[in-house]
Amino acid sequence: MSAKIWALVMAALAVIYLVLLGQKAILLLLDASLVAKAMGVALLVLPLIAAWAILTEIKFGMDAERLSRRNSEPPLEFALRPSGKPTKESAQAEFERIKSLVSKDLANWELWFRLGECYEASGDRKLARKSIRKAIKLANDPKAL
Repeated sequence: MSAKIWALVMAALAVIYLVLLGQKAILLLLDASLVAKAMGVALLVLPLIAAWAILTEIKFGMDAERLSRRNSEPPLEFALRPSGKPTKESAQAEFERIKSLVSKDLANWELWFRLGECYEASGDRKLARKSIRKAIKLANDPKAL
């Protein structure tokens, strides 16, 4: 639950920052200098890109959480370190097991989601997010292969 609170706090701070930046952009646009106007345009465009990125990440998190609740596959079995993180060996064993299941059923979003969890447990966040995005896409449209 604390991760959600931090995400909301960071999103709220980003919105405040974007509003303040937007105000500065308008002031620059009202200036007579061409350079100031160009900076004003840049300051209007960059916050829009930032807002898009923030909304995309929030949507990804909400979709991933929704799929996590809907997933009927049994939870992954990891041996845990004292820190609570999975051991490398147990993460690798679960990864191999789930990877073989995914290769047999490429349209199963639940297995793709579990594969993403395996990648996360192995420390490969990029592939974890890619697998979970694939799971989200398949859950929304089973013909999306």
